[in-house]
Amino acid sequence: MTDRLSLDDALTAGLRWLYETEQPADAWMHHHSQQIPIAGNRFLAFAPTSTVALPIVVIGVTKPAWKEGPHGDMVPGNPLTPAELPGLATELERRGYAVRSTWNGFPGPTGSVGLVRPAHPSQVAAVDRYRAGCQEHPARSVFCECDAWRAGFDRAVLPRPLVSA
Repeated sequence: MTDRLSLDDALTAGLRWLYETEQPADAWMHHHSQQIPIAGNRFLAFAPTSTVALPIVVIGVTKPAWKEGPHGDMVPGNPLTPAELPGLATELERRGYAVRSTWNGFPGPTGSVGLVRPAHPSQVAAVDRYRAGCQEHPARSVFCECDAWRAGFDRAVLPRPLVSA
């Protein structure tokens, strides 16, 4: 049995989490996203809010293999394929989730899809609480390591991947 889901199962689990899961009022979540590993050296990541206060779904290479590019810079040797990001956007639209934009993608190791519909309000609130930083140690902000700060992360409800039959 594999610990990596199909894209379909991971997308279902992540979208349910993003839109249907209520976060506790005393939990917080990092703003970068929650990841679900999928088959083929890939992951999906779900961020409840972004710079424009709308959610993002990311597809990425789990273990990029970097190589020297034509100009001496490092480029991914195993990037997303040209079809992966457009395919993800198409699948989201097929499921009824309007896409506002896509960015990155081939030849890079990640690609992002911005969605139109806001995430569950409690998801956004959990990210806002993270961004506000530790209330017991305001000077430490999001870099605090106290027990109270860590406990807020532990209370967050994470995506629950579906078990394939």
